[in-house]
Amino acid sequence: MRRIRERGEAENMHNVRCAYGNYSKSKHKRRAVRDYDKRLESNLQRVLDELCDESWQPSPYRPKTIFERKRRDLARAPIHDHVIEAAAILPYETSFYDYIAWQCPAVRPGMGQHALLRALRNELYKYEQSEVAYTLSMDAHHFFPLMDHAILKRQILRKVKPGKLLNVLFKVVDSYLQGAPLGIKVSQIFGMLYLADFDRLAMRFFDIDKDPEKMAYWTSKYIEWRVITAKTPSDFDDLSRGSIYLADKFKAYVAEGLPHYCRFVDNIIFRHADKAVLGIVRQIAVAILARDYHVDINKDYNIRPTHMGIRICGYVFYHDHVLLSKNNKQELARHVVKLRKRGFTEEQIRLRQASRFGYAKHVDCINLFVKLGMQKSLGKIIKSHRIKSPFEEMTGNQKVNFSNICKTLSNAAGGGRVRYLG
Repeated sequence: MRRIRERGEAENMHNVRCAYGNYSKSKHKRRAVRDYDKRLESNLQRVLDELCDESWQPSPYRPKTIFERKRRDLARAPIHDHVIEAAAILPYETSFYDYIAWQCPAVRPGMGQHALLRALRNELYKYEQSEVAYTLSMDAHHFFPLMDHAILKRQILRKVKPGKLLNVLFKVVDSYLQGAPLGIKVSQIFGMLYLADFDRLAMRFFDIDKDPEKMAYWTSKYIEWRVITAKTPSDFDDLSRGSIYLADKFKAYVAEGLPHYCRFVDNIIFRHADKAVLGIVRQIAVAILARDYHVDINKDYNIRPTHMGIRICGYVFYHDHVLLSKNNKQELARHVVKLRKRGFTEEQIRLRQASRFGYAKHVDCINLFVKLGMQKSLGKIIKSHRIKSPFEEMTGNQKVNFSNICKTLSNAAGGGRVRYLG
């Protein structure tokens, strides 16, 4: 692993313009961005000058609290700080992303949640159910607010050599009283760097085979747990082969490592064929996270069968299909019904809820779309094109069902039968 050596790649106007373009993308309707654009050249020149002479100091953050299923405290920084941080790190972003394991796709451009969806879904589809029969899911408690500054700086130093880039990153770390501020791009990279070493250590099964004492201790624990948790005929068959067979089996697991591992910022998921192995992984992972990274794990973690579903990033993964989580499904249905009652057409609803439909289209939700009446099938499109309007200026979308006409006439008649006024 080579550390980043800063040689002034960020100290040019082209880099500053690219950084501002990346930050301001899809944000030009905001008043603060429009005000910044009025004096864009002078503002960008100020960014370049402060990058060169290292005179930049982070401004105080403005607190903002949002409630999206749980409370989140954000730290709002001025545009000037966003642009400086983005410009300082832009030439080296690829090096940061390469340092992070590919099993952790968060923050990377073009990856994120959809990359995790594809990787986890394809893994469950590819391997036999027995190979990923059990799941250990852990979630860090208040990951960003409780980051230790000393550990975070240690992780940054492992990747960045002393220079202007390191000074900018350390200023961002010291600008927040405790942890890392939510709401800026650099803090998202901090969240991935913070546990980057843990990811590789976990996939090597925590290197317990390099210490004979640790290996002997955990081998005895594995045999003990296999005896205690034996339930199925295959379990008793393994026990009948003796302790030497179980010890060799555990050594093979340790030599193989933990290939079925992924992390999405503060969500860690292990998959394995043996429940006793995940019991050992749980104890070691919790101890290492608490000792070396000062990360507390929420108490709801447990080892569950994979056929019960893996819940992460708003999806539920099974061996043969993927569904939306209950909250996302109810939220989509609620908004569709609300807009339909307000008189919006199907196409208007689809445009207004494009983000939610786009989030749902990656999974097996055709039955949900059918129940909501929002499926976009080829037959439905052909049918709309074949509609012949009685007048030249009318379109096929203006067609009204005969039952709706009857309901309208019934309501106009006071709720009774439709009276013929011939």
